[in-house]
Amino acid sequence: MDILVQVISVPNYKIIMIHRLLVILSIALLPLVATAQNRVEVTDPEIKFSYSLPEGWQVKDDGYDYIIQSPDNQDTYISLTYVESAKGADYLESLGGKQSFEEDFLFEIRYILTEDFSNLGVLENGSTTIDETKASWVKFSHGENGEHLGVFYMYQKLNQTFKITGTAPADQFEKVKPNFTAIINSFQAEKR
Repeated sequence: MDILVQVISVPNYKIIMIHRLLVILSIALLPLVATAQNRVEVTDPEIKFSYSLPEGWQVKDDGYDYIIQSPDNQDTYISLTYVESAKGADYLESLGGKQSFEEDFLFEIRYILTEDFSNLGVLENGSTTIDETKASWVKFSHGENGEHLGVFYMYQKLNQTFKITGTAPADQFEKVKPNFTAIINSFQAEKR
């Protein structure tokens, strides 16, 4: 009887071990599949930045606006802007004229975003980290009846102020939010 049990359990043991090996390999390869998105690199004379482009999403760059657009809806996109800090900032600071990052962020919300997005209403705000740098963010509604939702992130790195805005129809926002988050979390900038 013992011999019969051993003979029957050996093949079962091998099958179990093969299944375990396949599961381990699948788990090990999962990050590679998840990050198999296209890594896009953009170069500027002084800096370069890169991010992961979700499958099917398209880049539209006219030299002024850099837009990452959803394949499903033209109203669903992320726009990216970066501005070099003013030269001679030390002189402005000595005059007491340089605004803090927080003041710049509030200025963007009050004046720039409200110009770009009609009927802007702030829903939430906070801070996070992008590219190992502290960033401030705000979630907002916009449109005639608040039919769109958006997020705006701003942070400073490499003597640049990066501004990332994502927007989508309100009924699709939660569906595309993981893509927005993946793009923003994958963002990396460095000096050239």
